[in-house]
Amino acid sequence: MKQTDRWRSRLTGSMLGQLQLATYAAVLLGFTGATTTGLLLSERNQKRLGESELRAAADAVAQAWPSNSKGDLATMQATLKHHSSRRTHLWLEQPSGSLITPSEGPHPIPKELVPDAMAANPQRRAGQVEVITVNGRDYLTLLTRHVNDGPWLWSSTEITSVGTAQSEYLAWMIVIWGGSLGASLLLVSVLVKRITRPLQELSARSAELTADALNHAGLPVPKGPAELTQLTRTYNALTQRLAQSWSQQRQFVSAVSHELQTPLTLVSGSLRRVLRKAPDLEPALSQRLRDAEEETRSMQQLLNDLLDLSRSDSGRLQVKQEPVALRPLLATVVRVQAQTLDRTIQLALPTGNGDASEPLECALADEARLHQVLLNLIENAHKYSPPDLPIQLRLLKHHHALILEVEDRGIGIPHADQAQIFDRFHRGSNTAGQSGSGIGLSVVQLLVNAMGGSISMTSEPGMGSCFRIQLQEAP
Repeated sequence: MKQTDRWRSRLTGSMLGQLQLATYAAVLLGFTGATTTGLLLSERNQKRLGESELRAAADAVAQAWPSNSKGDLATMQATLKHHSSRRTHLWLEQPSGSLITPSEGPHPIPKELVPDAMAANPQRRAGQVEVITVNGRDYLTLLTRHVNDGPWLWSSTEITSVGTAQSEYLAWMIVIWGGSLGASLLLVSVLVKRITRPLQELSARSAELTADALNHAGLPVPKGPAELTQLTRTYNALTQRLAQSWSQQRQFVSAVSHELQTPLTLVSGSLRRVLRKAPDLEPALSQRLRDAEEETRSMQQLLNDLLDLSRSDSGRLQVKQEPVALRPLLATVVRVQAQTLDRTIQLALPTGNGDASEPLECALADEARLHQVLLNLIENAHKYSPPDLPIQLRLLKHHHALILEVEDRGIGIPHADQAQIFDRFHRGSNTAGQSGSGIGLSVVQLLVNAMGGSISMTSEPGMGSCFRIQLQEAP
């Protein structure tokens, strides 16, 4: 059943398969119709030729029949003999039912031929042609007319050789038909594939199309059907418009991000100074200022993410690969984020106690970028976790790699969304009640990959998520 479905899909599930199937059917129908028609016409022509021979023989007998020999049996037999041959036989049927056959000669009438021929036309209909088989041989029989208003004139000619020739002709026609059909189908397959190749290239190029490849997505205009030429030109024009639009969008995002960074920095700094130097503010006002400072910080993070994406799209993203001591970096991240987010963040190091006297694990990375990545992951875990549950930050060693894990006990990620979780602007289907842009994780993956590392994720809906960053250990 699966094999049948696969072949059905291959034949009818694509334009190439449908064109091939339709052309095969048309060629098969054409060859079959032409062959069948040729055979029927040949058989009809052979039958008409035999009938013409019999009528000619009957006309010759009628013209040569002497009017005064009506009752002369010997003359009748001699006349019938004279106009008979090895293939053609003539005889008379008297009104009384008696028969007159040719006199003895080198081509006698087969015994069974006469009764079988007369039995095939019991109503004695003049001009009726019948094909009968006698002793394995085929005969064409004809009841012609009354001779001089007297007896019926019967005639018969053997067509066995015609049938043999017809069978041989049929055999050769089958051989020629099969060979021509095979060659035609092969030619059709080649031509159809050649005609549809631009469509396949267009489909493959469209499937691989990304924003970064828009400038190089054009296809050469094929020399072929006008429809394919026009479709290719339309596709090329579309990719050019998309490339221009994408370039303008990146320039706009970059310009806006740069323009907003300075005022947001001033606002954030002013809010922090007010909160630090005015401790006697009313609790409600103080809380509002802290909320405003937090939102400002979130907007700054969003602008930084947008700038990183813009720099990456334009090839201007700069990321270092140098030895970075992970223990001090992780300690700083935990201290800053625990205060900022007012949440417990548990740090687990390979030795279990995080003593500063222990050897420092160094990874090849960009310290500032790695700090940004960890902040982003921790803030993401904080956003989707209950406030009373801690976030775990772990450092692990595995052969020549160092692994950083950020794990929460939050809402988790639905299985249907996990394959696209690092895609730009993608958000999980269970985050409708939370604010977010959907670019944080894409920036995280971008920066980790730029540092020569990799990031993966495991999650179970309702139980939490764990993001794992793997970095190369510095030599």
